[in-house]
Amino acid sequence: MSSQQSERIDRLCGLCEKNSSKYCCPRCEVFYCSLDCYKSEKHLECSENFYRECVNQELASNTVDDEAKNKMIDILKRMHNESFDDDIENIEPVEIDSDDDSEIDLHTRIKDLNLDDPDALWNALTSDEKNEFEAMLSQGDVGTLIPQWQPWWLFRKEKKLVEEVDLSREKEALERCPTIKAVPKFSTLTSIQPSPSIRFNMANIIAAYAFAMRYVNGEIDHKEICTYILEVCSNLKTNTNFEDAELAIESVAQMCIQSEYIDTDEASLNVMRHDTFLILQGPSEENHLYYSKAAFSHLLDIFTEAKTQMRKNKPKENKNNGNFSRKFPQCSKSHLPDIDTSTIKKIIKKLEYYLAFLESCDNKTE
Repeated sequence: MSSQQSERIDRLCGLCEKNSSKYCCPRCEVFYCSLDCYKSEKHLECSENFYRECVNQELASNTVDDEAKNKMIDILKRMHNESFDDDIENIEPVEIDSDDDSEIDLHTRIKDLNLDDPDALWNALTSDEKNEFEAMLSQGDVGTLIPQWQPWWLFRKEKKLVEEVDLSREKEALERCPTIKAVPKFSTLTSIQPSPSIRFNMANIIAAYAFAMRYVNGEIDHKEICTYILEVCSNLKTNTNFEDAELAIESVAQMCIQSEYIDTDEASLNVMRHDTFLILQGPSEENHLYYSKAAFSHLLDIFTEAKTQMRKNKPKENKNNGNFSRKFPQCSKSHLPDIDTSTIKKIIKKLEYYLAFLESCDNKTE
């Protein structure tokens, strides 16, 4: 057999074994003649592994649910196939390199960046990635890739005629709650009998807390979430007293709608109403104040940490916003109103008062 005949056989498509090959797979180095052969059943394991490795590198440092992972895989497949269809005629076999795919080295591009700096992250993206992000943002699809935060107050032990005690499930649910803080006894804080409106005022605060926690998807920037809570909570902001629980909760809904800093809808407000009911109801009938105490304990931690941050970091005006900040000003927190430390201190004292009151009510039922 001549060398020319041997070369011709070697360059036949290794997948259909009929046509002359034009390209070379960068993974398994098989020669092939067309996109159909590359995507054929015979080459499926290699091509699927290519997609899987792309996605695994992207997801290595993130925790997302299966639905989000599958969606990302589909996006990568579509992007890869569309790019392949457009450019396949212009690709030389020796130049095919899986490392050239921008999705593969995204993790490498951002691994040394400050992930809290949106402008640095934006500059690390390719033009295609920026365009895809803007398209997803305009269509409201970005949220589908972000894991939905699960509140800690969702568990409720149902009361049954014949009760089967599942202590492990209830214990696990309570362990997810914020740690209840120790506060002075209520009798040491005041000798005056509190007004009956105190319970309705606490409902107003709990409704604001529940809304804000959902609004930030459980990701707490202490100063930011304090701003949102004060924006919608009339009792903490202006010492408003309520004579009815329903009015106290609806006040939060109205403040959300009127706020220039908050973008919400009726569905989210209905979730807030239901969350407030769950917190006030508690994990069980015999432990009905536990969630309320956990919520006020968490609020104390949030406002205390915000006060500490405000002392350490004096606000600085950023006159040189980067490309991302200029392009997406709604993602910046600079538009939020400032809170002075004296206001924070008063709120902390008020939260301690409410938590001490709850502890005194709990002691009366024991």
